[in-house]
Amino acid sequence: MTTNATTDPLLAVESLRTQFKTENGTVTAVNDVSFTLERGEVMGIVGESGAGKSVTAKSIMRLIDYPGEIASGSVIFDGEDLLELSEKEMQRVRGNKIALIPQDPMTSLNPVLTVGQQITETIQLHQDVSEDEAREIAIEAMGEVEIPDPESRIDEYPHEFSGGMRQRVLIAIGLACEPDLIIADEPTTALDVTTQAKILELLNDLRETHNVSILMITHNLGVVAQTCDRVGVMYAGNLIETGPVEAIFDRPRHPYTRTLIDAIPEVGADRNRLYALGGSMPDLQSLPDGCNFADRCPHATDDCHSGGDPALEAVPDAPAGSHAACFRTAELDLSEPGTETVGERRHRTQSTEPLLEVTNLKKYFSAGDGLLGNLSLARTDGGGLTLERRYVKAVDGVSFSINRGETVGLVGESGCGKSTVARTVMQLLEPTDGEVYFDGHPLHELGKSDIRSLRQEMQIIFQDPKSSLNPRKTVGQIIGRGMGKHNIATGDEKRERIEELLERVGLAASDIDKYPHQFSGGQQQRIAIANALAVEPDLIVCDEPVSALDVSVQAQILNLLDDIQDEFDLSYLFISHNISVVQHICDRVAVMYLGKIAEFGSVEQVFEPPYHPYTESLLSAVPHANPNRETKRILLEGTVPSPMNPPSGCPFHTRCPKKFGGECERDEPHAKPVDGDDDHTIACHLSEAEMSEPLTHQQSDAEVKQP
Repeated sequence: MTTNATTDPLLAVESLRTQFKTENGTVTAVNDVSFTLERGEVMGIVGESGAGKSVTAKSIMRLIDYPGEIASGSVIFDGEDLLELSEKEMQRVRGNKIALIPQDPMTSLNPVLTVGQQITETIQLHQDVSEDEAREIAIEAMGEVEIPDPESRIDEYPHEFSGGMRQRVLIAIGLACEPDLIIADEPTTALDVTTQAKILELLNDLRETHNVSILMITHNLGVVAQTCDRVGVMYAGNLIETGPVEAIFDRPRHPYTRTLIDAIPEVGADRNRLYALGGSMPDLQSLPDGCNFADRCPHATDDCHSGGDPALEAVPDAPAGSHAACFRTAELDLSEPGTETVGERRHRTQSTEPLLEVTNLKKYFSAGDGLLGNLSLARTDGGGLTLERRYVKAVDGVSFSINRGETVGLVGESGCGKSTVARTVMQLLEPTDGEVYFDGHPLHELGKSDIRSLRQEMQIIFQDPKSSLNPRKTVGQIIGRGMGKHNIATGDEKRERIEELLERVGLAASDIDKYPHQFSGGQQQRIAIANALAVEPDLIVCDEPVSALDVSVQAQILNLLDDIQDEFDLSYLFISHNISVVQHICDRVAVMYLGKIAEFGSVEQVFEPPYHPYTESLLSAVPHANPNRETKRILLEGTVPSPMNPPSGCPFHTRCPKKFGGECERDEPHAKPVDGDDDHTIACHLSEAEMSEPLTHQQSDAEVKQP
């Protein structure tokens, strides 16, 4: 990573203080924050949810709405204090000189306007150009962010784009007016690993070609390590450490930074328990005496709990630009992980008794709701026309099993069919074909009443706990509902069991009478886990259970899932696009692509060669939390084809970097044992030797693009 820094910073934030007035008093969300950003530099801002990252970004752009206000400080951008400008003058800056890329493109784009209308609207707002000229600039911007066929796609609507392509549209909107600064607020959080890699590569290219500065706000330390020049770590509204990215990861100078790094599950690392930082961020309305982090800090002394919060100061004998806010910086060596607090995972005796058996499972959805329903005109071999039924083949012949006490992961890009498999296995969706046996019961043959009686033994945990918890019910009512429905417990016994469950998942028994909105996201996920445990299930389907959580809370939840699996002899079907998480928690893993399983085996087998080319591509796209590690990514071109019109032959051949000819385009490969081992199968025409040859080692470039 290189920068084109000059002596004058593009952005200088000094003593920024932003607060919100509430019924219970004033909340200072950003407290005395100062940093600079050079021209052409990428700086990451990291920290847990509620640390003040996004409020800092919005303060820079003067987007703090009532009851919030910027109480003091300065934001000098290109020599001008943005806090002194009128709102009309700020409109000249926003979108023109400073562009914001928000986290969720679907809610940021207007669904009733074409993407072209939205890009040209921004251009005409800031530039004196005609409508035709604005359209040409928009097409050029779409091409620069690698949206295919921009001349025709400019007239399409947001819903016609994939999540990754919608994010590119937002980048095109930001890029169209050639800004000097891009503020990227969690730009890849909701994206799968391959789309994330392409977006990060795109942002890096823009930095190189346009000398644009980027302020990257994220809770993904792997993204920071691979894309940023400098890092700022925030906690409870303060910057508590800043420095060059290599220095921060090699030897952090603040204990909080060390705990964030230790909480990351890494592909290829041991599968011991993750370091999970206990407690939570302090109440910003009643901060403790001394260091704000002292109550959670593994290195705190009595002196850390008295006086004021330590100031951010330069660290002696550290690389230039290194600052930390810690009373003990000079005496602590935090270069090694804090492994003294991390225990080994208990080694479970693997059962060979299958709890769930899925054979040739298919789930097709009817396509089309027009005059002819799902019928469409198709041409026959003789050149005539005929009507044929059209289906979205979301799941197309999937087979796998889960043994008692085992965790099986499903990974793959968005749209590959992972969540549809889960819902079909649970019989929340009726299978089109195939067999699903649960504890010997043929679910595919049972009626609704029989399935309802078995549902006690199969539970599901969703990605967003807030949407799955009834906001009008107390925690006790939510968890107790299933107990009453399945006659597990009533009255005082039920309340006692609920309190025991809450304590088991790391909450307090007194939380039983609170409502979901009174809890953080991580605590809400703990409630969802307690709710699933309440009916004493054998199988829990975990559908992206940690993807919306920051790294420290993620570690807590993963450790909790591991603990209760041992305690209750649970089986998990674990769905995620985070390969590092899957490698950490799963025993076996199925790699899905376009409704089919490309590779299946133990974690050790799947994450070591020979790989299916798609598996290798996914692994190469994972951002590692080590800035010194050479990254060789296989950047897959295009997106997953439509399951309504899948390609002939191998479903992956349209994007495969190892495709070798007509056989891949013509013949669909079937799962074959690897090295004679039926427990590890790959569906590919390549030989094991060819699949073992790393694609990235065959190229000289650091990033390998599929031709």
